[in-house]
Amino acid sequence: MQRYFLNRLIDDKIILTSDQDIFKHFGKVMRARIGSKAEFVDSNQSVFVGEVDSVSNDIISIKVVSKINTNSELPIEVTIVVSPLKNDRSDWLIQKATELGVNHIIMADMKRTVVDWHKQLAKKQARFEKIAKSAAEQSHRLMIPSIEFVNWQTVCNMKKDTGIVAWEESAKAGEKLAFVTQITDQDLKHLVLVFGPEGGLTTEELEILESNGYIAAGLGPRILRAETAPLYALSAISTLCELS
Repeated sequence: MQRYFLNRLIDDKIILTSDQDIFKHFGKVMRARIGSKAEFVDSNQSVFVGEVDSVSNDIISIKVVSKINTNSELPIEVTIVVSPLKNDRSDWLIQKATELGVNHIIMADMKRTVVDWHKQLAKKQARFEKIAKSAAEQSHRLMIPSIEFVNWQTVCNMKKDTGIVAWEESAKAGEKLAFVTQITDQDLKHLVLVFGPEGGLTTEELEILESNGYIAAGLGPRILRAETAPLYALSAISTLCELS
């Protein structure tokens, strides 16, 4: 069943108008008719099943028929910090990270960042948010991840319970347990994960992060692309926290 996000509370009636993206997708793409059903998530992250009871060219009227008690979110709040990537790789990363349960996506300048994200920032932000919203609906999330563009100093000073920086040199040195040890900490509520750009983080950047409380950790013996490493980490978090 299709899921949609509404930025308001839901009572017993949902009215969609022709100027809304939901109307265009549910009414035009999905061809909603009387009796058609969909799931709707309100601003309190409550999920309701709605059934269409009338349709016109301008309005779709939907009655709420049931509430769904479900939780599809990761048990810990996860923020990933990445460098903007070339071509459409950032789009792909945002889509897949959303499907895997990330809460916040931070785009930051790093020493080896090759993309000038300052150009057309508003356009990029709008596109990324649209991708995240669509992915959150497809994967039946209860929330849409936030997306921000920040400077390096903001990353260093971010509030967190635990901060991990993916550092391939740790794996090369044989380190195996840092990531698992931090993720399985029972007191962990908010985790910040930092990943380098295509050329990796510099030693200086690592040292700055470590001085601000981040822990260097390897992600296994293989070298992962900049867009693959965050997805590997999110998958591992799900395995450790939800499937074990």
